[in-house]
Order: sequence, then C-alpha cells, then structure tokens
Amino acid sequence: MVIDLDVVRPASAIPAKPRRPARYRVVAVAAFVLALAGGAAAPDRAVGITEVLTVDGQGSLTSLLTDEAYYTVRTDGHVEALPLCTGCPRWSSRTKPGQRLTVAGEDTLIVDVNETAQVTFLDARTGALRWRLDDTLAVDVIGGRVAAWDVEKHILQMRDLPTGRVLWSRPAFNYSADEAYAVILDEAGGATVVDAANGAELTPRRDLGLPNPAARLVGDRLIVFGGSYLAAFSRDGLSREWITATNSPYGVTPCGPGLLCAFGSAGLTVIDPADGSVRWTSPTWHGMGESGVLFEESGRSAVVDLATGRVERELGRSGPVGGLLLVTEPGRTSVIGLADGRVRGVLPLVLPSACVAAGPYLGCEKSDVTFTVWRLGR
Repeated sequence: MVIDLDVVRPASAIPAKPRRPARYRVVAVAAFVLALAGGAAAPDRAVGITEVLTVDGQGSLTSLLTDEAYYTVRTDGHVEALPLCTGCPRWSSRTKPGQRLTVAGEDTLIVDVNETAQVTFLDARTGALRWRLDDTLAVDVIGGRVAAWDVEKHILQMRDLPTGRVLWSRPAFNYSADEAYAVILDEAGGATVVDAANGAELTPRRDLGLPNPAARLVGDRLIVFGGSYLAAFSRDGLSREWITATNSPYGVTPCGPGLLCAFGSAGLTVIDPADGSVRWTSPTWHGMGESGVLFEESGRSAVVDLATGRVERELGRSGPVGGLLLVTEPGRTSVIGLADGRVRGVLPLVLPSACVAAGPYLGCEKSDVTFTVWRLGR
C-alpha cells in the first residue's frame, strides 16, 4: 500500500526495553512531551480512540483518508469508498489504476499517476465517472480549475474541474499558477504572465536571464530557482527584485512569518522575500511536515522558530501527523496532541510515516498490511 504523506521518514527500530505497566508508559510519554513544551501541569486523561474501520491492504496501490470516507485503488483498477459515518460515501467502481488519489473541490475524486498517463475524475459521493483525460501523468487542481500539463508535448491546458471543458491552452516548458494568474516558462528561459481564468496575456514574454529556471508564484512575486540561485521577480511586469546564491534548491515554500524556505541537497535556507537576504541556514533540516515541523533525513523532528532557526521543541524520532504527535514505544504508539501535550490514546505499534489524519480520524498501515482508521475523542 502506498500512502501519499508529507511527513517524516520512518524512524529506526527502537531497541527492546524492560516491560513496564501500560499506565506508566503513557504517563511517562505525556510527561516527556510536556517537558519539551515547557508545560508544568499534568496532562489531561486520555480521551480515548475508537476503531472505526480495518481493511486488507493487499493489492492496494494507494489510498486516501478524508473526514467522511476511506478511498482505495487496487492494482486491478477497483476503486472503493468505505464510509466512516452514517450517510457518508459507500460505493465501488473501476478505472485505470493510479498511484495517487486526491479529492478536489467538494466532491471530485481524482485518480492519476499511472503508466497509461490517464487521469480519471469521479464523483466522490457516488463513484460515477465525470470525465477522463489522456496523455497526462498528473494534474494540479487550482481552485475550480485543473492544470493539465503534457510533459512530452510541453502543452499546458487549463480545464474546468466539474466538466473537463478546456478553458485555454498554451505551449509551456514549465509553469506555476494560482487562482488568478499563471506564469508560463519556455525552454529558452523566458516567462509570460497570463490570466488563469482565460489565458489572456497580462505581461508579454520576458527573458529571465537565468539558466534552467523552475518557478513558483508566491503572492505578488514569482520565485525562480535553479542550480545555485534563488531569485524573485515582480509578478506584474516580471522585473527582477533580487537574486541570492543558494545550494541547489529543489523546492521553495512560504514558511513562518512572511519567509521563504528553500530546501536543497545542503539542507534548509530561510530567506526574507522582501530583499532576498538569508536569515539563516542549516544542513540539518531536509523537509517540512504538517504544522510546520522540520525533520532530518534520519527521522528526527523538531518545532523550530523559522525566524531565527532556534529549536523550540525537540520531538525526537516521534512523528507529527496533522495536529498529533505519534510516539513509538516497545509494542505500541502513543497519540498526543501536538499543541497541548494531552494524551489522546494508545495504538498498536505503527510508524508515524505510515499514518495520516483527516478531521477527527487517524488512519495507519500496520505491519500485517492492514489499514485501520480510528476516531479520536474530543
């Protein structure tokens, strides 16, 4: 089973320790988390976790947990929605198998990333086919639109999410878009700004003067990055505002109080987007999980003040999942509120990297290749 998560990598195996009473372990873990948070009061009593669903993960390519249903796609193209509440979606359908599931808008389930380069759009409530898209490995959903990029033909199409109707199409070697604007990059290093709704040209092509650029729209700036640089251009007019030398960034994301986090082979660089100045760098951090938690390749994670780089809370080899902290111990995993240090309950031993949270639900793949969903009490 493949679960698409943006959390820490699996922690190393934990050596066996002498067994202690379960109550002792839960209280000890909670006290540890509160100590990291600087809390002085004892944690609230565990509010309990109730098992809602367990399914066999054999033959599953990918799955998706929402606050209403658990969706899964199997190798034979069987797609299924299993309800988590009364009146929630329950259906089964067939399509081209894919390795990514996404819910877009209020009720569109997207199956993409497969060998046939076909994307399928289903009604998430009923499983009915809405439309299909060929020659596209994956799509980006931006508001009520779908950006479909043919990476071989270098054509970008913007389509209507509910119907698949083509809104506009342009040649594109690369692109970045939000709900209002799209920036089209060409193979020669030029960029053009267009209206995301209709493709009308807003800023004519301008040579960015940088080699092999990738780009991301961040507010009213276009952040461009390549082998050894990070640069900012005004979205309106594409005039360069600044350029900064960095170590091979492979991704840029807004972070902290108005900052940019650039991750690369040499770790993390935090930049002030107003002038491109480097606030701080660290070879330690290689990714950012949910709730802004930073993590190392080894699995260690921490809450970090992104303005200064100061570690505010060490989370060790535990893993943040949504607003929860999963702490592995011999034979079990404790679930703790990340914000308040409150013990929410205890699970069988699962790896944080094999878990995902949605609404009041927590779902994890277990060592027996089953996937279990639990509901967390308030």
